[in-house]
Amino acid sequence: MNAIMVTLLMMISVFFLVLLLLYAISADQRQMQKRFDAMTNLRSSDLATLKKVKSNRDKSKHKVLKKLENDLSMSGILIRPSEFLLFWFVLAIVPSTLLFMLGSNIIFSIILLIFGLLTPPLYVNKKRAKRVELFEQQLIDAISIMSSCLKAGLTFQQALVSISAEMPNPISEEFGRVVKELKLGSSIETSLTRLSEKIGSQNFMMIVSAILIQRQTGGNLSEILTNISGTIKERFKIKNEIKVLTATARTSGLVVGLMPVAIILVFMLFNPDYVTIFFESNLGIAMIVIAIVMEVIGYLVIRRIVNIKF
Repeated sequence: MNAIMVTLLMMISVFFLVLLLLYAISADQRQMQKRFDAMTNLRSSDLATLKKVKSNRDKSKHKVLKKLENDLSMSGILIRPSEFLLFWFVLAIVPSTLLFMLGSNIIFSIILLIFGLLTPPLYVNKKRAKRVELFEQQLIDAISIMSSCLKAGLTFQQALVSISAEMPNPISEEFGRVVKELKLGSSIETSLTRLSEKIGSQNFMMIVSAILIQRQTGGNLSEILTNISGTIKERFKIKNEIKVLTATARTSGLVVGLMPVAIILVFMLFNPDYVTIFFESNLGIAMIVIAIVMEVIGYLVIRRIVNIKF
């Protein structure tokens, strides 16, 4: 009877999850179709109204969803925020629920639940950080190409096309997006500012600020970019020195943070009674909660110490 109930619950869960996924995908398609129909029936007198509606929609968009969409795009994960949230929900709830329904220990179910909750956002943040770091490392070569194009008499937009065609990902992909926006009628100031906000890099922000100021006041952009390239090289040098000096502290924080988790897992494998006794009384649960809070505080303090801003 238990096996039949578990099978039925699994089938019902999978059915509803498929329905949710289909609804999320069809919702985006319906929204796209509505925008297409609106554009095809648009008169020239309605352009101002359309821009106003778009501005209000962007302002009303939830900041968390907007940040999630930005992080997914910058990390190179080509899925919609709705699909990511659905996958996150499935990974967090379904495995731990099935493990609990199959009669496993509740502690393993809780551990699996925590693992499912933490893994997707940590994976996205790690992918984004690696891609941003690679983007910053390619900035020096991009500045050299841009400066050479400007010295050869090419326009700034042609320099962006050269970067998107000659350099590898991710910088070629991001600058290629800027080139496409420029071809669609967007201004250089708007496209570069949007890319700077998306990446969140101080080095690239310096480049964008210099370009925008030069376009307003004039000057030799090639010489300005060369000076900024030297500044970025010095910043990379300081950053590498900081990483070397804080390597011991970061390793110590990682070991201290993971040691209690490793000890608990060892006890659960060889003698689970040493761990389950904490869940049988209010005092034991309070001790576990206090230990988790202290672990999180210690991790945040160590991260704050070794994360030096310059």
